[in-house]
Formats: sequence, structure tokens, C-alpha cells
Amino acid sequence: MTENKVKTAPTQKYTNARLLAVQALYAHYLTGERIDRIASRFLLGGLGGKVIEERSGQETVVPIEPADAKLFTRLLQEVQEKEADLDDIIRSNLTDKVDYNRLEILVRCILKVGLAEFYVNSKLDAPIIINEYVDLTKSFFDGPEIKLVNGILDKFSRVLREL
Repeated sequence: MTENKVKTAPTQKYTNARLLAVQALYAHYLTGERIDRIASRFLLGGLGGKVIEERSGQETVVPIEPADAKLFTRLLQEVQEKEADLDDIIRSNLTDKVDYNRLEILVRCILKVGLAEFYVNSKLDAPIIINEYVDLTKSFFDGPEIKLVNGILDKFSRVLREL
């Protein structure tokens, strides 16, 4: 495995913060460790911050730092504060064919962080937020999860516009 640095454009640090927030929330669900402790470890570089890229059949570990620490922290705080509400939003947008408890944990994490961002970045255009999380979903899945994330985030953004 080769280690390369991902170049960080001004908006890339926000994309990276979103990815790290999803990774941190995922680590929380897998380990049961408190979100604030996991967040601290992420911010100190002890967890997360890397992805595996595949090129020509070769896997390469690629650090994704730096990320915007403020956005990362705000997203996780918002998820923690509104977790029950976020769960309700997700549940209410699932079809009868999809059971919340059977959703991949990673999909739930992407949705929760994505929904939380609508609160954290209320002035950011909804399509930007939706595209960020759809792209993030595409980096992990290539099936119906992409449509699910897009649909739930889009529907929620429309509800917020009506308020």
C-alpha cells in the first residue's frame, strides 16, 4: 500500500469534515464509545482521516486531512442533540419495504449527518448538501442506498423550505 496526500481545495475541507463526521458516528455505533470522545480522537488524528482508493486493481491508503474541524464538530453535536428527531425523520420517509432496523448502519450514519447539516448550514443551498451526501454514499455503495439517501434528503429539504 502506498500513502498519498489528498489535495485540499477550500471546499474539499468541508467535504472531508462530512466524511469524518460519518466515520465518527459509525465508530460510535460500532463501539458504543461516546461521540465526544470519538470526535476528540478524530480531531487529534488518532482515528479516521483515511480512505482506501482503488486504481487499476491496487488499493492505496489516502489520508483525507485536513478537514474543517468546526463543521465536523458542529455536525456531530447536532446529531447528538437531535438524534431521536433524526431517527423519526428517517423512519417516516421509508417505504413499507424498508425497515429502519434493517438499514445498514453506514446508511443511517450518512442520513443522520446529512439531515443534521440542514440545521447546521441552513443558509447553504439544499442541492449542495444533498449532492455532498449522495457522493459520499456513492463512495460506499452502488445500489439502492444512493437513491434512498437522495430521496430522504431531498424530501426533507422541501419540508424545510415550506417552514
